[in-house]
Amino acid sequence: METQSTGDVDKVTEQRMADLLGCTKRSLEHRRQRGTIPEGVWIKHGGRIIYSKKRYDEWLESQWIYPEGSKSSVAPSAFVSHGTVSVDVKRSPSPRHKKASKLHPSFAIR
Repeated sequence: METQSTGDVDKVTEQRMADLLGCTKRSLEHRRQRGTIPEGVWIKHGGRIIYSKKRYDEWLESQWIYPEGSKSSVAPSAFVSHGTVSVDVKRSPSPRHKKASKLHPSFAIR
């Protein structure tokens, strides 16, 4: 009977998943309870929470936002050449400050 090495195991306990993500078990539990990590990435089995590393990776990858028209499979943040990146920025509808009057102030002479 052949056993799998730890790297090939997909289903892991909540503690092991926290270790893999570099966070505490409590932090991971809070993310799960708030719905930050969706059900389907984890299941409750026999009173224990079990995570699927594969499903977690798929869910995490789905969180990336790719620019329209991008045909690259590389994440947008992987390569940056300073000075060549253009970003569309939408300004918030905030009121503009009025410029001061260009008229000279008048002085009263006594």
